[in-house]
Amino acid sequence: MKLNIRVSWPAWLWMNSTADIIADTFAILWYEVITNIEYQSIIKWWLNHFDVNISDTNKSLSKYADMLIVFDDKNLESNLKTLREWAFIIANKKFIEKVSLKWIDLSKFKVLDIEINDKYDNTYLLWILFKLLWLSVEISFQSIEHTFAKKWEEIVIRNKEIVENIYKNYDLWDIKSFNLWKIWEKKNISYWNRMIAYWAIDNWLEFYSAYPMTPASTILSEVINSKKVTYLQAEDEIAVMNAALWASFTWARSMVWTSWWWFALMTEWLSFALQAEIPIVAVLAQRAGPSTWTPTCLEQWDINFALNPTFWDFEHILLTPSTLEDWYYMSALALNLAQKYQTIVIVLIDKQFAEGKSSFIKLDKPEINRGKLLINPSEDYKRYELISDGVSPYVKVWTKNGDFIATSYEHDEFGATTEDSKMKVLMTEKREKKLENFFEKEWFKWYEIYNSWAKKMIITTSFITYTALDFIKSNPDYWLIVIKFLKPLDYRLRDEINWKEEIIFVEHNYSWQIESYISDKLWLRFIEWLKISHMRKYDLMPFYVEDFENNLK
Repeated sequence: MKLNIRVSWPAWLWMNSTADIIADTFAILWYEVITNIEYQSIIKWWLNHFDVNISDTNKSLSKYADMLIVFDDKNLESNLKTLREWAFIIANKKFIEKVSLKWIDLSKFKVLDIEINDKYDNTYLLWILFKLLWLSVEISFQSIEHTFAKKWEEIVIRNKEIVENIYKNYDLWDIKSFNLWKIWEKKNISYWNRMIAYWAIDNWLEFYSAYPMTPASTILSEVINSKKVTYLQAEDEIAVMNAALWASFTWARSMVWTSWWWFALMTEWLSFALQAEIPIVAVLAQRAGPSTWTPTCLEQWDINFALNPTFWDFEHILLTPSTLEDWYYMSALALNLAQKYQTIVIVLIDKQFAEGKSSFIKLDKPEINRGKLLINPSEDYKRYELISDGVSPYVKVWTKNGDFIATSYEHDEFGATTEDSKMKVLMTEKREKKLENFFEKEWFKWYEIYNSWAKKMIITTSFITYTALDFIKSNPDYWLIVIKFLKPLDYRLRDEINWKEEIIFVEHNYSWQIESYISDKLWLRFIEWLKISHMRKYDLMPFYVEDFENNLK
C-alpha cells in the first residue's frame, strides 16, 4: 500500500500543523512515513504544498497525490495536474464553487466538500480525511491531544466536537473507504533539523553558533529550546565560525550550521582551523543557486564547494548521510572525527534533509571519542609534535605545562612562526598523514550496496537514497551504491564498479559534480567496457519515483 496525501494552502494558514498531524498519526499506526514540503519564499497568499507519503513497505516520494486537502481555489488549481485520476479533493465548498465557475472540470476527481462557517477550517477537512481512511475516533482524539497539548483546553474541546460531528454526520455512503488499521506498535517520527540538534546534544556538543538561514534556521531554535548547550546567535557567519573555533580551541566539542553562499564567509577561518589543527564540524545545507534566489528550494550545488572549501593542498572529511538513521549516527560521528583527527569535518545535506520528516524505530550512535587528550604534559610539551600518524596529542587550556601558540602562519612543533624550508616540509607532511589510510583506521561503512548482482548501477547520495531504494526493489536489473563519505573517497569503490556494464549517477545539479569527482578520482573513464551516464535534475523539485521510472525504464 502506498498513499500520498497532499496538504496545499497559503503558508500562513496551518499547512504544516495539518500535515504534521497526518504524518504523526500514521507513524503511530506503524506505517513508513516520509514527507516533503515545498514552499515559496514569498510567504503570504502563495502556492505551497506539504506531501505526506505513507507506505507499509518502503519510503519514497511520489510526484502525484492520491488525496488533496486544500484551503483556497488558487492552490486547488495549481495542484490539479499532479493529482492522480480519481484522486480525492477535500475542500471548503466555496472554493470548489470558485474553481467550477472558471469552467475547470473536476469530474475525474472525487470531491468531498463541506460548508465551513467558523475558523477551524483545517480541522473539518482533516477529520473528513480521517473518516475516509476509516481511522477511529480514538486515534483522532489522540492526535488532537498530542498536537494541541500546549494550547488552551477550549481548542482541544472544540476540535473533539468537530471530530464527533464529522464522524457522525458527514456522508460517505457512495465512497469506498480505505479502512487503514494499526499494523503494529507505534514508530517514532521527527523532522531532521530537530534530530540534528538532539544527536549533537546526545553526543556531548558543548558549543553551537549559527546565524539563521533557510533551510538551516530551525536547528538553532531546537538547540536554544533544549537549554543544554552554550550557543551564540551571531550577527553573521564570520562571527559564527570565529566563535566556534575559539570554543574548540578550549577543546569544547563545537559545531556550526549554515547554507549556501554564507558558507563562503566561513572558509577563511576553515583555513585557519586546518593550519592550527583546531577541530570543527560544519553542517552545510544545500539549496538552489547560483546566487541568493530560490532560497526555499532544493538542489545540490555545493558538492564541489564542500570538497574544496578553502585553499588547496589539504585533506579534510566530508560526510553525506543518506537516511535519518544515518544522519543521527554519522553526524554524531562527525564530532568524534573532528577531535580524533584534529581537522575540519563538513556534513553535507540538502533542503529535504533539513525540513522533511521521517518515521523510524531505533537510532544508534557511536561512543564518544575525544582523540589524543594529554592529561599531564611534560615541561617540553610540543603541541604540534612531529609524530608518525600526524595527530599530535593535545591538552585542555589551563593545563600545567600546556601553553602553546595557535597561529595561521606555518609554525614549528611549539606553534612558533617559522619560514624554515625543512620545517615547512615536515609540517605539511604531518598534516597530510592524519587522513592517510583513513579507511584502514576506521571500520564504519563508506558506502552501502544494494542488489549487487545486477549489471546496471545507480550511484547517488543524500535524500535521493529513499526513492532510489524504492525503485530498485521493483526493478532488480539495477543495483545501487549510496556514497556516505565523499572525502576521503574510498578507492575500494572502483573494485565494485569495475565489472559493471553501466553506471548512472543521479544528482541534483546541472554540472554533474558527483559524477565528475568520482569518475576522475577512480579513473572510471579508463574502464573500456563501462558506460557512464547520468540522471540530473535542477528544476527545484526532489527526485520522485516517477523520475526513475520514466528516465531509466
